[in-house]
Amino acid sequence: MPLRTFGPAVALTFLLAGTAPVDAFAQSASEEQSSELTLEKIFPEDGLFGPSARSASFSADGRYAAYLWRPYDERRHGSDLYIHDFESGETVRVTSAVVMARFQEDAREVAEDRTEKERARLKKADKAESEDTGDEPMDDSDDGEWDDYEFGDIVQDGDADAEDDPRYGGVFTYTWAPEDNELIMTSGSDLYRFDVETNEITRLTATRDAERDVQYLPDGSGYTFLDDGALVKIEFGKSEMLQLDPELPDGERMAAYRLSPDGSKLVFYSTKGRPWSAQGRKVNIMRYRDRFAEVREVTRHMPDDPFEGFDYNVYLYDLGDALTETGDLIHIAYHKQSGPRDSIRVPEWSPDSSRVALSIFEQESEEVHILESVFEPATDEEREKADDDGIIKRPADVVYRFAHTGGPNTPNMINPMYLSDSERMAFITEISGFRHVHVLDPTYGQLDQLTRGRYEVYPFDMSEDQRYLYATATKDDPTQQHVFRLDLETGDMDQLSDVEGFYSGVAVSDDGERVVATHVDFGSLRELVAFESDDAGDVMKLTDSHPETTYDVTEAEPEYFVYENRHGQDIYGHMFKPDDWSPSDKRPLLIYVYGGPLGTRKSATRGSFSAPSYFFANYMAQKHGYVTVTIDPRGQSGYGAKFENANFEQIGKPQVEDLVDGVNFLIDEHGVDPEKVGIHGWSFGGFQTQMCLYTEPDVFKVGIAGAGPTEWYNYNSWYTTGTVGEKENLDDIKREDAKYSLLGLAENLEGKLLLVHGMEDANVLFQDTIAVYRKLLQAGKEPNVDLFLDPTGGHGLGGDVKMLGRYRKYEEYLLRTLGTGEKSSSTPSRSRRASRTSDD
Repeated sequence: MPLRTFGPAVALTFLLAGTAPVDAFAQSASEEQSSELTLEKIFPEDGLFGPSARSASFSADGRYAAYLWRPYDERRHGSDLYIHDFESGETVRVTSAVVMARFQEDAREVAEDRTEKERARLKKADKAESEDTGDEPMDDSDDGEWDDYEFGDIVQDGDADAEDDPRYGGVFTYTWAPEDNELIMTSGSDLYRFDVETNEITRLTATRDAERDVQYLPDGSGYTFLDDGALVKIEFGKSEMLQLDPELPDGERMAAYRLSPDGSKLVFYSTKGRPWSAQGRKVNIMRYRDRFAEVREVTRHMPDDPFEGFDYNVYLYDLGDALTETGDLIHIAYHKQSGPRDSIRVPEWSPDSSRVALSIFEQESEEVHILESVFEPATDEEREKADDDGIIKRPADVVYRFAHTGGPNTPNMINPMYLSDSERMAFITEISGFRHVHVLDPTYGQLDQLTRGRYEVYPFDMSEDQRYLYATATKDDPTQQHVFRLDLETGDMDQLSDVEGFYSGVAVSDDGERVVATHVDFGSLRELVAFESDDAGDVMKLTDSHPETTYDVTEAEPEYFVYENRHGQDIYGHMFKPDDWSPSDKRPLLIYVYGGPLGTRKSATRGSFSAPSYFFANYMAQKHGYVTVTIDPRGQSGYGAKFENANFEQIGKPQVEDLVDGVNFLIDEHGVDPEKVGIHGWSFGGFQTQMCLYTEPDVFKVGIAGAGPTEWYNYNSWYTTGTVGEKENLDDIKREDAKYSLLGLAENLEGKLLLVHGMEDANVLFQDTIAVYRKLLQAGKEPNVDLFLDPTGGHGLGGDVKMLGRYRKYEEYLLRTLGTGEKSSSTPSRSRRASRTSDD
């Protein structure tokens, strides 16, 4: 795949490797691969993986796909803009520190630094060669000899790891023009225009303020952006800079907007007050870095903190003649935030610019309202009745409302989008038990389910004619996620991707013929790929993100399994086994679990190269003979509403049931020792690990609990009220209440427990671990519990304790408490909990 670059002529030494079409994403490992798997190999100081590409999207005609990315050797810098041409097969790097050096100081510093390093390297090489040949080395005064190494030449060696070197911010966002093959990108605090046909970058702004939410005018003649709450319009070739936003009541500030397709109208919402994250109380975090301890304050909104609310106002605005400021401002909706999980989205226009639709979720009532407002010019009577600020009140109609009983993350995904008739609208709900696409006819209040089954659908775009919806979905296999095109009229669902694995960050051309997506699978590292939907198996890899050493330690593929829990539900997971495993073995079992709701994320998915569920799991299987498994129990996201909201009023209990059932399944089918069952997890998984050891001590013998929220009363209200229960159910929580705290359960510990935490954690407070540790000491559990602390670490550690050190500690602790997995031919036996049923 040829690569071109725009801007000053430079010799680029970071060119992407040639990327011919890849059959099933097969990867080649290093020729000199060592067979021994070590912790040092899988947890190198610099990390195994390079940055992934993001923000892929297509030009209007579908010929070009743009994306943001940075190579591994430039990973400490910002991302740059790349464009792939489907007709020529070429990929272009549009920006770099060299290209942007003519505009930006930080880019110039990086380019100059790289040039000096390259010259120093070449001089050193020239001197060494001269000593071998007897020739005179090049002299600094011989400028002609250095013509190929002028300002901006780029060198990789040492560039990514030198902490004192200057850094380049790169490109943050971009947006394609509605018709022409050009785009506007944001870099630094300014906007730049790039014309694909002329290969020219033009600077549009030079300000200290950061422009955001850039949108082309519908006809492509100019653009708009938000600047500190002001909506600015600029037309190409004209000198005027127009501020479009009308004057709002005191305290209100425009937060998001959409221009109508015909460009004559505007819909936006404003905010007023303090967001929930800025409310609440101040919490002290101790720092022990210097001679004496210091205190750092962080703001946290706890479940029992009062909620001030946060005002949202939604307006329609007839732009009229902006120069004479004759537009009418029409207020269509007001929402006072009732809880941290309330959700409101910027309204979407109908194709004919006649109406807008939006959804509002109120956490307090647990209701979703679908609103619609038909745009009509203001009448003289309405203008006479306008308030003191000249605002016309015209409330939007609630065209559909329903109770949301699904997972806590779904309401923010509900975004009504109009179909081609400018009347019906499509959006996802969990009314059926899974996230599926529904079509609403507001005229009759009729809601039809368009997709159905035990899988999730995640829409990300709609075709220009509003006929097709593009989405990723877990159809047919919950461990995979593929790309689909949904016909909104017939309900036909066509899979556009062929190669197995997990697709995300997807962009599809408007005609559905071309796809760019991030793909990952075991045996295929995460990369951006491109393919034609009619030949989805013929895939071109657009990025080469990872060092060769990464391929050496990512060849192992786990075995996937599914078992039925005591309630008849399927529970998914994957496992690693030692090479000499047999069904009659009695091996130590190590379970990794998260178990909480987190958007759409699962743990046991194809290509999940995570430290605990893949690297350390494979290491313990191959090095020490363990059977290691990752299990997604109820409570995890991505398996339907019943799973995701399983924690309400019983946090951690469903997971314990599913994990006990999993242990029994593994004892019966996969040769594990019921007396050597270990479990570990982080954050919610750290809580879940302790819950298992405290409530099922006969099943779980050893646990490693990282940064677990042992008292949900102390965790932030956004996650807690969406996971544990609503605020009114939390007001009367007592610290010893076993329903929401581990403090009253800790005395049940019989096995061995390692508590791990970063002492400067601002997410799950370190004091949570100390509180449960005290309870364990008070219960006389000193022989059962150990502490492993990172004095300068945060929620993921990363202070004095690096990844390698963390898993060295894990390895030592597991070998000390569970021993090694020597092969045994003894007959396995079930745990004492095996006979439990849902009626117990």
